Amino acid sequence: MEIKRQQPLIEAYHFDQRKKEEEGLETRIHIGFTPLKAPNENYPKENSIIGTRLRFEIVFSQFIIRGAMGQINHIVNREIQKQEDLTKAEIDELMEPLFDILQRLTYEVTEIITDKPGVNLDFERQE
Repeated sequence: MEIKRQQPLIEAYHFDQRKKEEEGLETRIHIGFTPLKAPNENYPKENSIIGTRLRFEIVFSQFIIRGAMGQINHIVNREIQKQEDLTKAEIDELMEPLFDILQRLTYEVTEIITDKPGVNLDFERQE
């Protein structure tokens, strides 16, 4: 799958100290895909535009990381109408830059805040 990516957009990234009343919270990661309309009638009909979005709430014992980010992707020579038109491997490929940014941001922020090596997030691919 040939992908031409636009610059990712970080909508929000929050690091919050965890409060005692925030018991029972669980890590939640939501990925979303939205087929987008072509910007004009000259856009190649055989290509697709897919918006990817990552929303997350990652819960640690001392802190919580929350936020959202997205990216617009142009898929060359492939018509995609809905998420089901993509394989698991293709979904992973589309989402990889957003997970990479989340990992990098989290490492840097936690390194600065704790004055220790940062937290490495490990997003294993489920085959």
